[in-house]
Amino acid sequence: MKVYEALRAMSRPELKSILPSKRTLNRLLFDFDSRLSYRKAIPVLSTVYSNLDRPHEIRLPKSITGSDLMVQKNILATVRNKTNVINKNLVDLENELVEQAAELGDNDAITMLAFETLNSKSTSSAEDFAYAQELVKGLVDKKHPLVFKMLGDLAFFQKKQHASGVEYWKQFLELESDTVMASQVYSNLGVYYFSYMTPKPDLTLAKQNFEKSINVGELDKYTVIAHYYLGQLYAVVDPELGKYHLEVAASQGLKESFATLGFLEMNTFKEYVKAIEWFNLGNEVSNDLTCMVGKFDCYVNLKEYEKAGEVLGKLEGIEQQIKNVRVKRLIPKTEELEQSLNTNESTLKLFFETRKDSVETVRRNI
Repeated sequence: MKVYEALRAMSRPELKSILPSKRTLNRLLFDFDSRLSYRKAIPVLSTVYSNLDRPHEIRLPKSITGSDLMVQKNILATVRNKTNVINKNLVDLENELVEQAAELGDNDAITMLAFETLNSKSTSSAEDFAYAQELVKGLVDKKHPLVFKMLGDLAFFQKKQHASGVEYWKQFLELESDTVMASQVYSNLGVYYFSYMTPKPDLTLAKQNFEKSINVGELDKYTVIAHYYLGQLYAVVDPELGKYHLEVAASQGLKESFATLGFLEMNTFKEYVKAIEWFNLGNEVSNDLTCMVGKFDCYVNLKEYEKAGEVLGKLEGIEQQIKNVRVKRLIPKTEELEQSLNTNESTLKLFFETRKDSVETVRRNI
């Protein structure tokens, strides 16, 4: 076993070769209000990293707290999320930082490990599961903020108990309302009020929560989603503001934003060339069929019938492909495929039903 551990350790790259630059880390340490400077943080990270395969040998200075380790963990997570690069060695380092922080009594770390067990009930022993439940109950009694956020996530996303999830999130915000994590919760609440609330959406509350998410958060996937939804909410009442929010979402690569921006440029601003640019991006990123529909409309408005005809031919080709799949079952049937086929069928049906005159005009002019 010791030989195996030594080989594993030797196979890992040097820590500094996979960490961001010193300048970037210094900025993140400042942004996260780290108690440890770069000079003190690197030895701590190095100690944990060099012992990932033998964590029982990790020895940290007595001055290091669980909170210090969680700050380093959150910095690494921020780098991972912003770069969209997952380095297994750094993920292992993140996980071990949480383990070490929990041993030092950090409640955030304890919460995360408890929910890791609760979220993997099928692979957790009954004893571990019961202990995790006990830990969560104790954290609730202490009113530790993160436990309410994670209870909300568990209820809303895994158990699909939306109302229960929202109540937990509200309890979290009563304890912590102006942090990056609060920004995530505001964004989730905005989506709830926009898309999930019954019997009908509450767009006023959705708008308020999306704006709060942006105000207290950083530019991450949660605030990008907030910008996207605000773009839709403002598209009619304040198109310029709606366009701004959608452009922020698009600049961060949110694929849903390209088609929405294209239709806004086309229908509201009559900027057909700009709209085509957004539709092209949407096609490149996600093969969004609505982007092809948008391009067809733009070319018709520009009277560029040859190009409109090319798009029409592609749409007809996709329609035929779907028919072939339905009849011959050329592709193994899966739930994901079925959903994709249904969505594309609905889009094509609406296209051919609502654009008969445009299609006829294009055919006459090519």
